Amino acid sequence: MDVEKTNTLTLHLLEKATAYHRWIFEEIQPFLKGNLLEVGCGTGNLTGWLLEQGRVVATDLNQDYLEIVQRRYTTHPNLITTLTWDVRRPFSAPLPHTVDTLVCSNVLEHVEEDESVLNHFFDLLSGGGRLILLVPALKILYNSLDRELGHYRRYSRKELSEKLERNRFKVIHLDYFNLFGILGWFVNGTILKRRLLPERQMKFFNTLVPLFKAAEERIPGRVGQSLIAVGEK
Repeated sequence: MDVEKTNTLTLHLLEKATAYHRWIFEEIQPFLKGNLLEVGCGTGNLTGWLLEQGRVVATDLNQDYLEIVQRRYTTHPNLITTLTWDVRRPFSAPLPHTVDTLVCSNVLEHVEEDESVLNHFFDLLSGGGRLILLVPALKILYNSLDRELGHYRRYSRKELSEKLERNRFKVIHLDYFNLFGILGWFVNGTILKRRLLPERQMKFFNTLVPLFKAAEERIPGRVGQSLIAVGEK
């Protein structure tokens, strides 16, 4: 199975994981401000929540994904436009407004030269603007699922913080997310060597999101399947 096909299948499976995407949105919502640029919007699973917050320009390298986003949200007044962007290169298309918040969920791990991408993000933000990142965490979890998705790495807190700081960001938030996702990722990718998460498991996980969210709020010093970081310009 090639990487692009695996990513497309995963995005389609996640379309029904509405509780999971709402959870991500609720975690990052306190840091959102002003005009939003979503990097790597995919088929728009997080885009719909961002549109409830403010004006959004959605970008992706895959034109087919952008067409899906346009169809899904064409009548939403907060969708300003969709644009093609390969984050390995500086952003060159004209923007209709300044970028106050750049949201990048599960993208950075797909790029070998991730620090050059962070540098591009910094240059694109307005003064005082924020970068919100969600990336896979815990290097020990790297397995067949990561390889099939084209992940170059999973991040430690220290690595992510240092890379943000080297690229001029002030880190104002850095925390783990999705403690209970660790077990499913480990069992499916490390033990069973699967190349794609089973659809039934993803649906079941989605139904339990409210319980997971409530539990995580009560667990101090937790780890998680992902990291959420916020860097300020």
